[in-house]
Amino acid sequence: MASRTRQRSVASRRRSRPFRAPAFLALALIASAATAQTQLLAPTDIAAELAYSVALDGSLLAAGAPGAAMSSGQVYTYACNGQNCAPAVALVPMDLNAGDVFGASVSLSGTTLAVGAPGQAGGSVYVFVNDGPGWSLQQKIVAMPALPGEGFGTALAVEGDRLAVGAPGADGNAGAVYVFERNGLTWSQADRLQATDASSGDALGSSVALSADTIVAGAPQWASAAAGAYSQGAAYVFEFVSPGWIQQARLLPTVSGNGDTFGHAVSLSGNRAAIGAPLAELRTGSVYLFERSGPIWSQQTQLAAPFGLPADRFGWSVSLDGDQVLAGAPFALDGCGGSTLFVRSAGIWNASTDPALSRTLPGGLVGWSVATKGQSWMVGVPGYSGAPSHVGAAFWQDGSDGLFSGGFDDAGAETCLALAD
Repeated sequence: MASRTRQRSVASRRRSRPFRAPAFLALALIASAATAQTQLLAPTDIAAELAYSVALDGSLLAAGAPGAAMSSGQVYTYACNGQNCAPAVALVPMDLNAGDVFGASVSLSGTTLAVGAPGQAGGSVYVFVNDGPGWSLQQKIVAMPALPGEGFGTALAVEGDRLAVGAPGADGNAGAVYVFERNGLTWSQADRLQATDASSGDALGSSVALSADTIVAGAPQWASAAAGAYSQGAAYVFEFVSPGWIQQARLLPTVSGNGDTFGHAVSLSGNRAAIGAPLAELRTGSVYLFERSGPIWSQQTQLAAPFGLPADRFGWSVSLDGDQVLAGAPFALDGCGGSTLFVRSAGIWNASTDPALSRTLPGGLVGWSVATKGQSWMVGVPGYSGAPSHVGAAFWQDGSDGLFSGGFDDAGAETCLALAD
């Protein structure tokens, strides 16, 4: 292993660390005004910005808290079955320092968890593996060469024995995506990807998604050559064709505008990609769905939040799994935020009929991060406690449990609506 890792059940309350250790993360069921019930993963002690990033796969969940402990960061992991979750386990590498923001990005694949620490010099990624009883650090990964200011680990995606890592600050903020492969217990850098039309300031790698032999990476600051163009955004598709990776496509929406930041968030599932443009439509935000036929990608539809308003920033976060996509709008309703689940049926994407709110508190930022896989959904609320403490939380639903249904909401939707007026 690259270094030792402190791992503990939060319930154990070990006090050896120089900062205040989080206590047991309470698990509470919140009944909605409709029929949905959502499980709340919320700290009873300090966990600054918990759920700034979230990930799930099967019974395992992870939530990053990059603002914890003077922004050195922490990650909380959960093993859940239906309504029952084991006590949270906090992962804290021994070599963290203030400003590393460990947990700014997280990704889960089976029993492998990748965590980004982009504030650490040029940035780092820690890869953990779960053996049932707990987590162990398999390797700490850095870019080769490791260059200051790259932001390596700002975004990442792991699937099986492959890891894609975004470094939007690379090469004068043109950005890059690094690809690593695992052989046995060792991860090695396989490639460094850049756009064929890379330009300073594009910020490629601000978002990253991985599915089999395909990577999609967002460049939200990309702009066309037109006079006065800025931050329209683009997403790039890279495909592995032995013996290496090639750029397959550059994705652009059918209609785009200056400042849309298309590519701020990306998600990939097989031959389908979801791309968030949170500042499109006067910052109301949009999510665009693309599909691949052979080597050709084409835009299929544009999703909008039900009752979306300017400044909502819908599409700030997206998570796609097959015929469902979950999208966050953290600035909706005076920063209460919201998330919407869309399901594709007969070729049409329909929004869930349930309300989309999870927290009736300005500044809660519901939907800052989202994750979905199968019948499980997770929504991050990094401002759950409100200002100034910003103790975060996450909402989680397991649709395989008969008590749960689609949507993330509570009985206070009218409160947020009133506050926003």
